[in-house]
Amino acid sequence: MLSPARCLSMALLSLSIAGGFSIPNVASAEVTLKKLDGRVRVEINGQLFTEYLYEAWYFPYCYPVIGPNGAPVTRHYPMEEGVEGESTDHEHHRSLWFAHGLVNGRDFWAPQSPREGHKRRIVQESIEKAESGETSGTLVVINRWEVDGVPMLRERREMVFTPLENGEVLLDYNTALTAVDGPVTFGDAKDGGMAVRVAGDMKVKGHKGFEDQGKGHIVTSEGAKDEASWGTRAKWADYYGPDPSGQVAGIALFDHPENLRYPTWWHARTYGLIAANRFGTGYFEEKNGAKRGDGDYTLPAGETLTLRHRLYFHHRTAEEAKVAEKYDEYVRGKE
Repeated sequence: MLSPARCLSMALLSLSIAGGFSIPNVASAEVTLKKLDGRVRVEINGQLFTEYLYEAWYFPYCYPVIGPNGAPVTRHYPMEEGVEGESTDHEHHRSLWFAHGLVNGRDFWAPQSPREGHKRRIVQESIEKAESGETSGTLVVINRWEVDGVPMLRERREMVFTPLENGEVLLDYNTALTAVDGPVTFGDAKDGGMAVRVAGDMKVKGHKGFEDQGKGHIVTSEGAKDEASWGTRAKWADYYGPDPSGQVAGIALFDHPENLRYPTWWHARTYGLIAANRFGTGYFEEKNGAKRGDGDYTLPAGETLTLRHRLYFHHRTAEEAKVAEKYDEYVRGKE
């Protein structure tokens, strides 16, 4: 049986293809946040944009994410299986999420793996704010990163949803991580950071054995493209391609200049992943002589690491959507 979120997202897609789904051509739109069991639903002008699910798995994630053409722009698997054009790799790639693969030696990126013998979870303690608005909506939650029920990090996570013209959306995704009961080391690992797994044909090519799938592209602020973008540093990365409606859409991910080790490295994969990861130096800079552990960063007890990112859900290619200009506006503090 399909989940309510999937049923609605597929219904929106059907309407879009049939010509019955209208994207509002306005510079702003009403954003409504609804607190439901285990999730917060985000609507723009009464239509689903995403749901923030905080009890469905080991860490919270946003799913589905409806793009500017009225179709999903992130992968359905593993929340929904059997979707045409989707591979079943990487169960932990959950649409849109934030996590890291080595925190005091524990893996929060793929927490379903039993290899460590320890239970790792990012648990929501409370919803501090779920504020609807005429031009934007804000969700603030308090989480704890715990191993075997013992917290090592407390996190304040803020998400601001801002509609633009023609169905495009900005999502500011800011997190403040505070070490509790001792120092916390974010270890050198290629898997981690602010991440998105794109839908269907938006990827460059499929995963192992499905390389002929995909019609999309990756491009970064420094001009790296597709496979060559992996492990490079850039202010932003954009993943674009045809969404399920057949029209081109993209997801740009911005790194804020005040973030640690700006500009970040990109764990960008042609099979559909982009992740802004500033802790994987030993992997990303191996060709330049870096060694494992060079990317370690230790947060002293009681101190806070703040990381700010913005996602821009846009029409067409990165160039046509003027992603570089949108990034400059982000840096200048404009919406």
